[in-house]
This record gives sequence, C-alpha cells and structure tokens, in this order.
Amino acid sequence: MDIKSIAHIGRFREIIAKLIKYGFDDIVDRLEIPGRKYLEKIHVHDTHLNTWERMRMVLEELGPTFIKCGQILSQRADLLPPELLHELRKLQDDVPAEEFSRIKDVVEKSFKQPLDSIFSEFNVEPIAAASLAQVHRARLLSNGQEVAVKIQRPEIEEIIKNDMDILEKIAMRLDGRLESFKVYNLPQLVQRIRKLMLQELNFVREMRTMQVVRSTLKDEPGVMVPETFPDYCNHHVITMELARGSKMKDVDFASLKNRATLAKRGLSLSLRQVLDHGFFHADPHPGNFLIDEDENLILLDWGMVGRLTDKVRFELIDLVSAVVENDVEIITDILLGFTMGKENVNRDVLQNEVLEVISLFTRMPIKEVNLGQLLLELTSILRTHGRILTTDLSIMIKALITAEGTARTLYPDLDVIKEAEPLVHKLSKSRFSASNMLKMIHRNIRHIFRFQHEFPRQALGIVSKLDKGDLAIRFRHENLEDMQSTLERIVNRLVVGIVTGALFLGSSMVILADTGPKLWGYPTLGVIGYIIGLFLSLRLVMAMIRSRRK
Repeated sequence: MDIKSIAHIGRFREIIAKLIKYGFDDIVDRLEIPGRKYLEKIHVHDTHLNTWERMRMVLEELGPTFIKCGQILSQRADLLPPELLHELRKLQDDVPAEEFSRIKDVVEKSFKQPLDSIFSEFNVEPIAAASLAQVHRARLLSNGQEVAVKIQRPEIEEIIKNDMDILEKIAMRLDGRLESFKVYNLPQLVQRIRKLMLQELNFVREMRTMQVVRSTLKDEPGVMVPETFPDYCNHHVITMELARGSKMKDVDFASLKNRATLAKRGLSLSLRQVLDHGFFHADPHPGNFLIDEDENLILLDWGMVGRLTDKVRFELIDLVSAVVENDVEIITDILLGFTMGKENVNRDVLQNEVLEVISLFTRMPIKEVNLGQLLLELTSILRTHGRILTTDLSIMIKALITAEGTARTLYPDLDVIKEAEPLVHKLSKSRFSASNMLKMIHRNIRHIFRFQHEFPRQALGIVSKLDKGDLAIRFRHENLEDMQSTLERIVNRLVVGIVTGALFLGSSMVILADTGPKLWGYPTLGVIGYIIGLFLSLRLVMAMIRSRRK
C-alpha cells in the first residue's frame, strides 16, 4: 500500500493497531504494511471473544465513522452472516454530549449571527446525543415556537471523509488479495457506504425529505412527521417542530388502547412507502417512532432513506404474486434481476433451493408468514451463488423486516399477508390501467423515434471508421490485481538479487585490490559491501520462505 498517499498516517496506524490488538493479523499481513514487526509488540486482547465480537469491538474503539459503517452494514442481511449482524446491531452511537461552547460555535458560524438573535431560549443540555449530531430544545425568537434543533458535531464531516479515504485504500488492497471477499466488491461497497454517510450529514437534504414525506402523509390519519423551518435550516443544522411523545421502545404496550390499529397503521405505512411511493424510511426501528398521548405515530430521523424505481416496484409486486402462486421459475428470474455479481449461476440448483424455501413458507399458517424474512432467506441463497443485492433493495428488505417486527411486537396476532393483499391488488390493477399503459406506449414510441433518428448517423460513423482503418477493438482486463501484485514482487526480488550480486562482486574486487583504510585487516569498503550484501540476501530468502507459507 502506498502509505504516502494517505493524508493522515497516524489514523492509519491506529486502525492497523486495533486490527492487530483484536487478532486480525491475517488482514494486516495482506496489506503488507512496512514495519510490520514493530506492530507485533501491540498487546493482543483476550482471545475468549469470538470473531464477530472482536469485529464489533474494533469498530467501537475506532469511533463515529466505523460505528456508522457497522450500523449501515447491519442492514445488509443479504451480505453478512447472522452472527455478525447480531453483533453489529449492538453498536450504539450514544456518546457523551459535545461541549456547549463548540455546539454554539457551529450554530453561529452556520447562520453567521449570534445564537441569541435566532433563539429566545436554547437549552444547554441536549435531549439526545449521537456520534454525528445532537439535539437541543429551543424557542424561536421570531414567533415563540418551541423547536428541536439538530446540530452536527464539530468537524465530523472532515473526520468521516478522512476515515473513508483510508478505508477505500484498504478495501482496494484487500479486494485482490482475499478470494472469499471478491463477491462483496469491497471498493464499491465502501464507496456506497461513504455516499450514504455523507448524505446523512447533508441536513438540507434531510429537511427536504421531511417536507416531502410530511406532504405525502398529510391526509394519513394517525401518522405525523415534524414540521421543519427552512429559514432556520442549513447544511449543519435542522430546526424542526418539537415532537412530544414516548419512544416506542420505551412504551408499555399493555397500556395502549389501540395496539392493533397502531400495528396495522405502521405496517401499512411501510408497505405503501416501498411498493407505492418507492421512497421509504431506511431504518424504522422502535427508537425512531414516537407515540404521543393520542396514540399517533411520529416518525423521526430521516437522514437515511431508500429509493426504488418504478420497474423495481412492479417487479416486487410480481414477486409477491409469484410467491403466493408458488411459481418458482418467475421468482428465480426476478431475484436474478435484483442482484449482481457472478454471471454463470447454476440455475437448476438455484431454482431447487428457492423451491425448498418457498415450500417451507407456504406450509405455514398465512398469518405467521413474515414477508421480509422470506425475501431475506431468498436473497441469502443468492449470496451462496455469488450474487448480491443492490444497496437500496437490501436496505428495503431490512426496513421491511424491522417494520414487521415492530408491528408484531405491538400486536402479535397481526396477519402481514392479509394487510399487504389489498395494497398489492390495488397496485397490480393500477399498473395496467389505461393511463399507465398509454404512458408506457408513449415512452416506447419516443425510444423508437430516437433510435431511428440516431441509428443512420451511428452506422455512417462506423462505416467511415472502417473505410479509414480507424476502427479499433478495445479489451479491458479485470481482476488482474493478484497478477499485478505477483509481478511487482517478482521484479522487486529480481532487482534486489541483481544489486546483491553486484555488491558481492564489487566488494570482492575491492578486497583483492587491498587498498584504502582497513577494518579487521581488510579494506573497509569491501567489508561494508559484504555486510550490506549479506543483509539483502537474508531479507530476500526470508521473503521467499514467507511467500511459500501463504
């Protein structure tokens, strides 16, 4: 790894030190860190912890960026084994509150005016503190409205960017050296996590998302999203209506009067967001739901959302219908379309495994079927065949599983399929409505006209290049990182061997000449040359022995 290209060497060393501390020497060895032997002096943590626990502890000790990475990866049940997911879900970003003076400085710099010229009251103690931001209760000076102000921690964006730069370099290095990791496409996965984290830090984006969702749900009884105040929002601060209620995870469900209604309302909302709107809350866990005194649901934390195209939404509807009809061939086709990765999949084996899962679910009582869990098991099968879901689809499945789990916690007798059936039926009909069919026909005609307009020009261009002899076929080599690394090692060893041979030869000639100052009775330059040559040759032999052991 080209360490000089990493801006913060100290942070890179800290990451490596944590990996060694928790026994991940094999990963460090793959990175080929210069000075590796000095890192071996790091005290290794007690090995009574299993691999997954050690992974979680590495992330916890490395701070906000890595905790957030773990939380995002905990949504990738299609990628990671259940044992690791279980540990990643333990990651908490509750941290001590930032000093008020620093928080005040963020607000005043972002608004370019003193705090007391915006708020008549501003509580020093936050009502919530997480690794990326914290929330304070305040009152607007302009109209006396009591609000919640969400403020980014100072310099958190720079910290995340620096950490993600390092992670991208580590991912690129490991991607070509760990065969078992190739299916994950580590560089692409890290880039996607980076994008999600930076989106979550864009508070203007979160404010606009809240406005869109609030507008969508304005006629929805019993569901609320806090109102935002755009004049008091920017990239680092969101000012919103102060939501009053208890977090669902803290509510005594036995005290609720309308548990069934609340459960159905929450599940219906999640299903419609996914299947109807294609725009959904990416993490609808009980901590992000408030229940007020009138038993309304209040949805918080819209920093991370998922989006699905119309094509994907319609295919999801087809998938649900195919599951009900036990049509394994269509299910397999749709699942392969949802995933990317290995091209040569044994379709017959895959189809048999899908059939086995579907048959188990179809034997269950309908009201016990968990739609999200079914999708998860189907996509887990695909992972064993080298195929993985796109990020938005994997987040959708996790969101659906969480929403179903939360709804069933409220009301254990909830029939998920029965609740989903009217919506699926309605959307299936609307998909083939006259207006939608006309829209599809119009779109296809537009593509045909564009094709017939562009094709003659493109064809003439190809013929012209052929006539001039300018047409060239380009080949792109992929997955040659291992070969490149091997060639680099061979060339380096060859150079060291040549230099060592030259040193021995030159030193011998100096000693035979018997000139110059003496050391131990021999010419000094000759002795030094022999010592350097011996050192280089030993290094070369040790490197070859280590290479054979791997």
